[in-house]
Amino acid sequence: MVYLIGFMGVGKTTLAKLLAEQLQLPFLDTDLEIEQQEKRSIAEIFKKEGKLYFRMLETELLKQYNRKGIVACGGGLAIHNNNMELINSNGISIYLKASANHLYNQLKDNKQSRPLIANITNEELKLYLKKELKNRSSFYELAQHTILVDDKNKAEILREINALIRTL
Repeated sequence: MVYLIGFMGVGKTTLAKLLAEQLQLPFLDTDLEIEQQEKRSIAEIFKKEGKLYFRMLETELLKQYNRKGIVACGGGLAIHNNNMELINSNGISIYLKASANHLYNQLKDNKQSRPLIANITNEELKLYLKKELKNRSSFYELAQHTILVDDKNKAEILREINALIRTL
């Protein structure tokens, strides 16, 4: 199993889908899977049940999913409930690392679909990204591998992921 982790907007879902197609393996997006299981959006889950409930759902999903495949993990999944320990014991973890500036450019025009940043200004987004990257980096860095994504296109990042997987 290959797990892609990193901050929202780094491209985990897009890259995981492409990788799964290339390798002809099942694809799982933890956020989409939870939405399907709960029959409601993540924004609704956050609003009605709270963030902690959602984080519990993520951990349960990780524990239940045991098929070989490519997993795009939600941005906060790695920082809760010892999920990185679970991920690293079940497969290969790859941290897609991006700078706050790169993430800002990816997220500034697409905030509404992301509950944690939906109602903040672009200036607040810049501060949020810097703060959260600092808070989360120690968890993300528990990944077995790191790929820097700034100034790279999808094809370049996929080549790096494939090179990592082939050497294992």
